[in-house]
Amino acid sequence: MPSILVLLASFFHPVVGVMGLIGNLISNLVARWMGANRQAWKAGIFGVSGLLIGLALGMYAEPTMRMWIFLLFGAAITGVVSVLVASFLAKSDMPILSVPFMLVIWPIMLTVGVARGSLSHFPSIGVLKILDQWIFDQLPLVCFQYVKMFGNILFQENLISGVLVLLAIGLYSRISLVYGIWGGMLGIGTYVFLHGSIDGFHGLNFVLTALAFGGFFIVTNVHGWVFASLAIVAVGIVDLATVSVLASMSNPYQQSLPSLVFAFNIVTLMFLYPLKKTAATRTGRRLIPVPLAVIKSPEANLRWMKRWIRRQFIQRTTLSFPFMGKWVVLQGNDGEWTHKDTGRYAWDFVIRDSEGKQTKGLGLQLTEFYAFGLPVLAPAPGVVFAVENNVEDNPPRSASTERYWGNYVVIDHGNGEFSELSHFKQGSIVVVPGQRIARGQSLGYCGNSGRSPVPHIHFQLQISPAMGSPTVPARFAEGLLNNQIHINVGPRKDDEVSPVEIDPQDEWTLLGKESEQWIFQCKMGLFRFKETLTFTTDAYGYPAIASKNQYLWYIIDKPNFIEIIPDFKTFPSLLSPSAWMKIVGESIILPKKLNKNLAWNGGKVVDAVESLWIVENHGREIAIDTSKQLVKRVMIPADPGFSFVLIATEKLPQ
Repeated sequence: MPSILVLLASFFHPVVGVMGLIGNLISNLVARWMGANRQAWKAGIFGVSGLLIGLALGMYAEPTMRMWIFLLFGAAITGVVSVLVASFLAKSDMPILSVPFMLVIWPIMLTVGVARGSLSHFPSIGVLKILDQWIFDQLPLVCFQYVKMFGNILFQENLISGVLVLLAIGLYSRISLVYGIWGGMLGIGTYVFLHGSIDGFHGLNFVLTALAFGGFFIVTNVHGWVFASLAIVAVGIVDLATVSVLASMSNPYQQSLPSLVFAFNIVTLMFLYPLKKTAATRTGRRLIPVPLAVIKSPEANLRWMKRWIRRQFIQRTTLSFPFMGKWVVLQGNDGEWTHKDTGRYAWDFVIRDSEGKQTKGLGLQLTEFYAFGLPVLAPAPGVVFAVENNVEDNPPRSASTERYWGNYVVIDHGNGEFSELSHFKQGSIVVVPGQRIARGQSLGYCGNSGRSPVPHIHFQLQISPAMGSPTVPARFAEGLLNNQIHINVGPRKDDEVSPVEIDPQDEWTLLGKESEQWIFQCKMGLFRFKETLTFTTDAYGYPAIASKNQYLWYIIDKPNFIEIIPDFKTFPSLLSPSAWMKIVGESIILPKKLNKNLAWNGGKVVDAVESLWIVENHGREIAIDTSKQLVKRVMIPADPGFSFVLIATEKLPQ
C-alpha cells in the first residue's frame, strides 16, 4: 500500500508519473543486464535514481522530443552509474542513496537546459489542480508548505502529493512518520533562520534526511534523534550553500540548476560513514548503524538490534559437558575468586555428595576428593592443538601460581573457536597435538595441577589457541540442570549438572533434507494461504529452512535435540504473512530422540500413537511423523484461529 500511494503521488502530472516509471524500468533492466547484486536488485535500489531522472526531467525540462531521448539514455546511464557506485560503496556497507541520480541529472540539465518557472509544463489532473488551489487559498502559507514538502521528495509542488506521501510514510512506519514530521518542523525552522523567510522553501532534503537517520540507517534511540536533528540542520546549511553556488555559476540568460537532493546525499554519506567505520561492539555504542543487508523498517531494525543483543556472540561449537555423571558448579562466569575480566566466561566443576562435601574424609589426600582421577571428556569434536602433561599436582588446598593452568588440553574445533580444559592429573592426558578427537572421547583425568586448591575441571571457550586468551560467552547445548533437562545451558554457582541420556522409543531429524520442500495449508485469523518451506543451506553451508525467498531459519543440531532460530532479517510482515514464523518465534526446540516421558524446559512429549508423536513447545503442539520423517501439522491451542497442516512434499532437482 505505501508504494501504491507513492506511485499515485507522482501522477499529479500523469505524463511525469509515466516518465518516472520509464526511468525506473530502464535503470533496473540495465543494472540487471550488468549483473548487479541480485539481492540489492530485488530490493529496488538500482531503480530509484532512474525514477528520479524521469520525474526531474518531467518537472524541470521543456517537453520536447529531445527531452524524451535524454530520458531513455539518461535512465540507462543511471543504471550503469548505480552499479558502479554500489560496488564502490559496498566495501564500507554504505548505501548508494540517490548519488547516481545527481551524477547524471546535472550534466543532462546543463545540456537540455532548465525550463523557466517552478511547475511542470505537462498538464496536471484538472480536478486535483482545482482542489490543490482551493486548499492553498484556505491554509496559511507555512502549513501548505509544510505538507507540500513531503511531495517534494518526488519533485512535486502540490499539497495532494504531499498528503499521499505522508500517508505512505505513516503506513510504512510509525517511527518514520514521527521523524518525518519532526524533520519537516526543524527543516522549516532552519530554513527561515538561514534564509530570513519561507519564500522558495523546498523541504525534500530535510524530510529525506530525517527519514534516513530516523531509524532507517541507524537504530532509533535518544542519541539517534539528536544525531538526526544535527544532520537536518546540516542539510539546511549545505542546501542553501549549494543553491548560492549554482546561482553564481549560472548563465544570466538561463535558469540556474536546481539543487535537488545534493545536500541530502552529501550530508547522509558524511554522517553515516564514520559510524560504519567506528570499531566498537554494537551493545557499547550510542549510535548503532544497521547493516544494509538487514534493513527493512525502523521497527524491524529495532527488533534486529534486540535480537543481536541476545546473540552478542554467535557460538559455532555445539558443546557438551566434559564429564560423565553429576557435577556441581564451584565457580561460574564472573566468579568470586577468578574468572574475571577477559577470563570471565569460564566454569569450574567439582563433585559433591548429598551433604555438599567434596571429599570422603577430611580431604587430606587428593584421592579423598570425589573428582580426583575421574575422566575428562572432549566437549565437542576437533583437533588437539596443545597439551601440557607434566605439571605436578598440588597438595589439597594449596595452589601453584607459577604454572597457572597446570596440565591442560586445547582443542581446535575448526570454526575459529577453541576449548581449553585445565588442571588435569599429572601424566594422565592420553591425547597428543594434531590428534583428531570425537565428542565425548576421553582426554585424561581430573587433577589438581596449576592454580587449583581442590581437584576440579576448568573449562572455557576462546577464539585463540593461546593459553590465557580472552574467553567468549558460551552455552552447553543440552544437559540436566538441577535434575531437569535444559537446552542452551549456562549453569551458575552451585548448580548441579550432568549430560543428558535419553532412552529413545523413536527417532527423527530435520537434517539431510536439502532440496526437500514441505507445502502447508495455513490459517492465521482471516488469512488463508499456502506456505512452502524449503530445506537448504546458507552461504556458509549451514543447514537452514527458507520461506517466500525472504525468510530464513537456521537448524542447529544438538546431540539429542534440534533448535530452529530465525536469522537477523526474518521478522513478521503484514504484506507477507508466515505461519512458520509464528510457530518458531525466537526459537523452537524439537527432540531428535523421542520418549513418552521426555520433558525439558519449555517443552514435552504430549502423546504418541504408533509413528505419530505430539510434541508441545512453548504453547505449540507439533505433530511429528517419524515414519516419514516430517512435520504433519502444528496447532496453537490458545489460538483456535491458527492451523498449519502439511498437504504435500516435493523434491527439487539437484
